[in-house]
Amino acid sequence: MKTAEKLNVYYGDIHNHCGASYGQGPLEDALANARMQLDFVSVTGHALWPDMPRKQHGMERRIKYHEDGFKKLANGWDDFVEMSDQANVDGEFVSFLGYEMHSCADGDQTVLYRDGKGKVLQTGTVEELRNALAKLNEEGIACMTFTHHIGYKQGYRGINWKTFSTTASPVVEFFSMHGCSESDDVPYPYLHSMGSCDHDSTYSAGLKMGHVVGAIASTDHHSAHPGSHGHGRLSVHAEELTRASIWDAILKRRTVALTGDNIAVDFSLNDAFMGEVIDQPSKHRKIQFGIKAGGAIRAVELLKNEKPLRQFFVPPVTTIPAGTQNVRAKIGLEIGWGSRGKPVDWSVLFGIGEGRILSAEPRFKGAQIVSPVETEKHYHFSEWKQEGEQAIRFKTRTQGNPTPATDANQGFSIEVEMPVGATVQLELNGATFSHTIEELVGGARSGYVSGYGTPAYRLKAALPESYEFQMEIGDTDEGEPLETGYDVYRLRVEQQNGQWAWSSPIWIKQ
Repeated sequence: MKTAEKLNVYYGDIHNHCGASYGQGPLEDALANARMQLDFVSVTGHALWPDMPRKQHGMERRIKYHEDGFKKLANGWDDFVEMSDQANVDGEFVSFLGYEMHSCADGDQTVLYRDGKGKVLQTGTVEELRNALAKLNEEGIACMTFTHHIGYKQGYRGINWKTFSTTASPVVEFFSMHGCSESDDVPYPYLHSMGSCDHDSTYSAGLKMGHVVGAIASTDHHSAHPGSHGHGRLSVHAEELTRASIWDAILKRRTVALTGDNIAVDFSLNDAFMGEVIDQPSKHRKIQFGIKAGGAIRAVELLKNEKPLRQFFVPPVTTIPAGTQNVRAKIGLEIGWGSRGKPVDWSVLFGIGEGRILSAEPRFKGAQIVSPVETEKHYHFSEWKQEGEQAIRFKTRTQGNPTPATDANQGFSIEVEMPVGATVQLELNGATFSHTIEELVGGARSGYVSGYGTPAYRLKAALPESYEFQMEIGDTDEGEPLETGYDVYRLRVEQQNGQWAWSSPIWIKQ
């Protein structure tokens, strides 16, 4: 697409935790896990909570572990800064410095410093924080803040749209391990002990109030595993993989909120790209979007002013056309299952008999920790490498799914180009399996490593390259302007496997 020709898509997680404050696992493991499957990261330290409800009955335990965590970060701040900064290698992997400030009144804040150096600002309110950041920016110290897990009720660590400032916060985080707060009725409800999602705190509510703010997701993971699959991440459209370029993309709201799979979304309106505000309204509104999905697309929805304008449903591909010689496809692998709570260390070869692997996407998870007082023994247990053009080798760990509704399996995805008659080959802890690409296009295949009840695998239905598509809409979507003075357009994408993507909007000023 014309507007994205000079931009690349990079994937990251800019809000997650480790044992640097309260949380689990060393910072070294967090950074290693980030490098394994992300382009950029900010590992976040819990730093302060000025309006903690200290007089509320039953808060004693929470007060203690919060204060202990804040002190731990303060005592180790210099080392935390240095290690985070040293992880950055422009062109290879980008790391930002970050910390978190809790706020009952206005919502929890993630503070980022662009250039790897900075301090914890001991501010008493979010307004004071924003003022302090504005002063630092004026002095040439690039910094920002964004509100996360926005959906909790205002006054209980959810966002306060009435006091929200887009000057300090170009984006908000509406998906993480806490759940999804895009709107009222969404997948991934809030199930954390902190409470449920409130309508007035949703992203949709903020857009209806006229806020020009982009969309991101991050994991908010507490066991040193940035990018933990299925727990949230973001993509940015940036010119290059550098701190300055990634930062500029976030400031300009060229962002997409993702649940886990790397879904590339291009979205433009009259040659304005996602995140932009068009000052001159036009009756002819040419909307273009292109999607390169991480799995089979179920539906793409175009929203205008928070109402569905167009819905596109994508029929599944289950056969390879007669006469086809070579297939280009994505193939996903899941491993795990087995006895609940029983650790299994995996050594996996995932490859093809003929053809070549075009790209590889690890989909590893960290330990399923949300509470800051839960513990785990190991925090960096996955690694992978490509061996030639036809194989990926990786190691990871699973320990069964803790409930029938909780997915704790590990995964990997490869994009391949291979002959129709070629096979996909697996070696799982010494056991070997193979399936033809034609079989996999027809549907998912599964097996057991050592028989009934033992750990298992599932090769997802192969997804031929028809998952990429682009559509244009002309001047059929005119309407009366809103009271806010903007028409707001955005996209959301749902895959058959339950993974989602939400673009930042494009605004037309009326």
